[in-house]
Amino acid sequence: MIVAKRSKEEREEERKKELLRTLRRGPDLDRFIDEKKRNFVSYAQGARMYSMNYYSFVKLAKEAGANIRIKKNVVIDLELIEKYLENNCEGPEGGN
Repeated sequence: MIVAKRSKEEREEERKKELLRTLRRGPDLDRFIDEKKRNFVSYAQGARMYSMNYYSFVKLAKEAGANIRIKKNVVIDLELIEKYLENNCEGPEGGN
């Protein structure tokens, strides 16, 4: 009886360890991205894509409301950035 009880305790401890390993890896972001079929980037990637200063891109993303917090990480929805730029930014006047 003690042997069976010990193995049950060992299985429970192994299950807890596996749960901790899963939590350390963080959320499966690919699952969220695949479901929505949208483009998400980090601040640094977005700043490079738009050829902007990092902090200017952070400000733009916040104004556009494109920030999506996932635990301690932030991803930017590029669709929202594009919509914001189309609606709020004017092109060059005089067209040259």
